[in-house]
Amino acid sequence: MGIEENEEMDEFDTVTLEMEDGSEVEFAILDEFDMDTEKFVLLSEIEGDSISSDPERMLFMKAIADESCEEDEVILNVIEDPEQYNAVVEFYAELD
Repeated sequence: MGIEENEEMDEFDTVTLEMEDGSEVEFAILDEFDMDTEKFVLLSEIEGDSISSDPERMLFMKAIADESCEEDEVILNVIEDPEQYNAVVEFYAELD
């Protein structure tokens, strides 16, 4: 899946994440996919009115539904294990 350099963010759902330094950053949800029995999302940082195409500004996160979630809601968790993160990146690259 490719994105245009200046793709408009109104084409995507967005999520705001709190960073380690306490700042908040808005991300567009570019894609959702399943790997094995887990669900993951690909996020890209929003810059002004466009979505970053810089891989350094993209994140893969694990999407978890629990009993506190509404029907279509999920909780996004950082993939802490570097091996699992790399496996998710490689899996996603093979989806294209």
